[in-house]
Amino acid sequence: MAYPLVEGNIGNYCTLNGEKVLFDSPEGRKLFEPTDEITYYESVRFQNGVLLFWEDHMERLHKSVAAKEDFPIDPDTYHFIATNMIWDSGMADGNVRVVITKSLNLIYLSNMTYPTDEMYKEGIVTKSLTWERVEPHVKVFRGDYKKAVAEASATKTVFGMPYEVILRGNDGKFVEGGRSNFFVLHENTVYSPSEDLILIGITRKYVKDAIREAGLTLAEGAFTMEELVRMETEEDDGPPKMGLFVTSSPFDILPVESIDDVKFRSAECPKLQDLMVSYQKIVHAYIDSHAHLDTV
Repeated sequence: MAYPLVEGNIGNYCTLNGEKVLFDSPEGRKLFEPTDEITYYESVRFQNGVLLFWEDHMERLHKSVAAKEDFPIDPDTYHFIATNMIWDSGMADGNVRVVITKSLNLIYLSNMTYPTDEMYKEGIVTKSLTWERVEPHVKVFRGDYKKAVAEASATKTVFGMPYEVILRGNDGKFVEGGRSNFFVLHENTVYSPSEDLILIGITRKYVKDAIREAGLTLAEGAFTMEELVRMETEEDDGPPKMGLFVTSSPFDILPVESIDDVKFRSAECPKLQDLMVSYQKIVHAYIDSHAHLDTV
């Protein structure tokens, strides 16, 4: 299914093949038309003007391209352009999208919905979707997938509208979020599905470091709703020992309050709270070490 190169843009221009292009120009308007070209992309969050984990995003972009067409990319040039756009916008925090096809490269500031403080404190509402992704490790636009996720996101649960969609395979086991990785923390272990089943998120890499820093263990594992409910109901009256959470560049680590019409006490889990603190230390260290580099 064809899909536009630009969505959710901020500002009035982008950089197309190194040239400034106004969205409200003939060339710019074409970017909103669906294309059949294979389209690779990375959405990179910036905080305090620093593009977070840029190197990792570019490595994943390279791997996605190499898996299907294997043409060269130019991360240093993209970084220079993105940094200039950030400074030109006057924004300290936001999101940059890098979009690549075999014939073009496109960089623009994009709109991104970030979680509220309340979501971090209480967790998010989610909706399940049975969907097994094709080539999950290759990050390209897929119109049918985006449509299915959008439809699930628009389906209300008893706890309200979902903030994220959680995908599950035909076996009923939850695998990943529609735009995030999904984890289950139980006692001293954090479980995640096999990496060949998911898109390996950039945040995931640093969450793994935070897991070690928090004194927890990472193990391979996925669970059905019935298994998660059983783990939740088997707990005693003390603080919860299980916490479900999703991770992504916009989310960092975000507790899951509910899946469909089932509620969990994830945000109350002390070990998940410790893990969130450990991850933020990693983010702040990255920003501090790159603040002098991400300048025009």
